[in-house]
Amino acid sequence: MKKHFPTVLFILSIVLLIPGITQPLMTIKATVNKQEMLGLATNALLPPDQGNNFVQNMLQSVLQQIKVEGTVDVFESTRSLLETMNELISHDHAIVGLLIGLFGVIIPVIKIILTLVALFLNSPADKDRLLNINSLLSKWSMSDVFVMAIIVAFMTINASKQSVDAVQMSATLGSGFYFFSAYCLLAIAAAQLLARRSKFDPALLSNSPLK
Repeated sequence: MKKHFPTVLFILSIVLLIPGITQPLMTIKATVNKQEMLGLATNALLPPDQGNNFVQNMLQSVLQQIKVEGTVDVFESTRSLLETMNELISHDHAIVGLLIGLFGVIIPVIKIILTLVALFLNSPADKDRLLNINSLLSKWSMSDVFVMAIIVAFMTINASKQSVDAVQMSATLGSGFYFFSAYCLLAIAAAQLLARRSKFDPALLSNSPLK
C-alpha cells in the first residue's frame, strides 16, 4: 500500500478538482448602511450650494432626528471557477478566461496524468518521452499561483472594512476554494513522496505535477 500511496494521492487530487472548479469559489458582497445612505440621498437631492438655505437647514434638521438602523445588500456575486471562466469568455474577455483554464486546470491535470502513466510504463524510452513532455509543461503550471491569487484577493477585500461612500465590501471563501486547494496540496504531496523513492527514474523525481 505504501508503494502505491503517491498514485492514490494523484488520483484523489483529480477527484477533488471536479468540485474545485464547479463549486462556489468566492462570494463578494457590497452592503450600504441605511443611515449613511439617507445622508447621501439628502445631499444628492439638495446640494449645499443650491436651493433655499431655510429649506435645506430644516430638511437637514429633520433628517438628523431620523435614526435608521441596519444595512442593505446592494451587490452580491457568487461564482465557481468554471462560471468565472464562462463569464469572462461571454463578456469579451475570452483570452483571460481561456488562460485561467489552461494554466490553472488543464496543464496541471495533464502533468498529473503523464506522471501516472509514466509510473506504469515498462519501456524506458516511452517513460523518458513522457517525462520530457512533463518537464516542458512544468513552467506553465500555475494552480498553486492561482490559489495564492484568490487568497490575496480575499484578504485585500476584507482588509478594507471601512466604508467608502457608504458602501462596504466583504468576501467569503466558498467550498470550491477548499476543494481546489486540497487538489493542489495533494498533488504536491504526492510529488514529494515520489521524490523519496529512489527506485524511480531520476527524471521523474525532478518533476512536480504543479511546478
